[in-house]
Amino acid sequence: MPGTIVSLYIDDVSLRLMVTRGKRIATLAETPLDTSLGDIDTKEKEAQLADIIKNLLKSNKVTSRKIVLGLSGLHCLTRPLVLPQLPRAMLKEAITREAQRVLPVPIDQLYLSWQVISTLEDKLYVYIVALPREMADMVVRVVNQAGYKPYLMDIKPMALARLCRESNAVVIDVQAKEFDIIIISDNIPQPVRTVSFPSEALSLEEKFDVIEDDLKRTMQFYNKNNADKAIQPDATLLVSGDLATAPELYEPLAKELGLKAELLASPLKSMKDLDASHYLANVGLTLKEIPREAGPLLPNLNVLPSPYQPKQVSMRQVMAVPAVAIAIALIVMMIMTVQETAANIDFLNTQIITNNFTLEKSQAQKRVLMNNVSDLQSKIAMADTLYSVYANAFIDMNKTGDLMNTDLNTMVDNVVDELNLATLVHAGGQISIDGSASSEQLVLEYVRDLLATNRFDEITIVNITRAAIGEEDGEEIVTYGFSLKCYLKDGRP
Repeated sequence: MPGTIVSLYIDDVSLRLMVTRGKRIATLAETPLDTSLGDIDTKEKEAQLADIIKNLLKSNKVTSRKIVLGLSGLHCLTRPLVLPQLPRAMLKEAITREAQRVLPVPIDQLYLSWQVISTLEDKLYVYIVALPREMADMVVRVVNQAGYKPYLMDIKPMALARLCRESNAVVIDVQAKEFDIIIISDNIPQPVRTVSFPSEALSLEEKFDVIEDDLKRTMQFYNKNNADKAIQPDATLLVSGDLATAPELYEPLAKELGLKAELLASPLKSMKDLDASHYLANVGLTLKEIPREAGPLLPNLNVLPSPYQPKQVSMRQVMAVPAVAIAIALIVMMIMTVQETAANIDFLNTQIITNNFTLEKSQAQKRVLMNNVSDLQSKIAMADTLYSVYANAFIDMNKTGDLMNTDLNTMVDNVVDELNLATLVHAGGQISIDGSASSEQLVLEYVRDLLATNRFDEITIVNITRAAIGEEDGEEIVTYGFSLKCYLKDGRP
């Protein structure tokens, strides 16, 4: 039975605290933040946030100094990777190189956590989570300054996915400044999107328009690229956060998408006066320590950067005291052996000549064996070299396909509102796009966003044509068809 677990979730709006004892929620508390995490850029602001954390936990009589820490998924990245079977010593380097290739942010700006989730048909299936270094460093530093020490850490999308009881589902969580979309397929979250609203002042109905458009595009993109694992009509749409109080919005959307609509729920027990529906991120964090109460989610990473993780006591340290005792015993035995040997030294001298002859014979045999060992070592080195060549060749074989997938992801992920893609053709170093938009400015914005990804040498606007498609309230409704040619960089960022 687990003891007391303290979880603290931090985003740009508030701090949310949950304390559980066993499987029962004992404390829920929240305090607002006046400054978003991205704006905390001085020691004075860090000290202010540390005081807020300290006051929240102290006022709720939290005595434990160890906490499970959670962050928003904003600016964090997740990816499933597929690698060939590799020796354990090569795995970290291979995962780092693959992450550097597929992630849109330089790897030296991220903290990378990974977990091998399955092995099948000579392939390794790996799940990675990447956190911005500056943000993670700042948050851990502030929590330490408040007098507390994180020992487990996760991002909100992964924490929410841990509450899902089904192997295939779609999760939507809506908060004041952002929303999360998590598609879970075969117990693996992919893709995961955390998106900021254009303005916090939008009404829930206005926010829902943004959510609906993004959800449809995300599901369409996922189904198109995963035809063998497309989201089935019997899958469930799990809703949490601000949207949970508006079934009139999410139930028609679920019906339109062919999904069943349900609310995301906590498996933990609580008193009637404690409503955990607003603290589901904390619940997901707590379930890292109570895995039997969690759903069947496969990835369960501790994304706390390795420099801040508790130091593990090595086996060498554990064995140090017994080893000293054994060494003393061995020394005593050696002294007794030396004494016995001294008593029989005369007898042993008579055996020296015979032993010398035997020794010379053994040395000759040893030289032969050493030559054989040398030959075997040469063959092993050659085999290791060939293995490395084949492993690199396999990775290179997948590189072109992976680059194309990433290129297509880039084209789709940067689509702005009121701009639609009709056709997208990838041919070698060039991508041709045809589409339509409500204005020429949207086409130019889309081109600028694509150039900002640093994946293209040049983007040419082949044409933009204006066409009237009707009238509304006496005003002409027009659309602009456009064609683009995008010339890819050889290396890509």
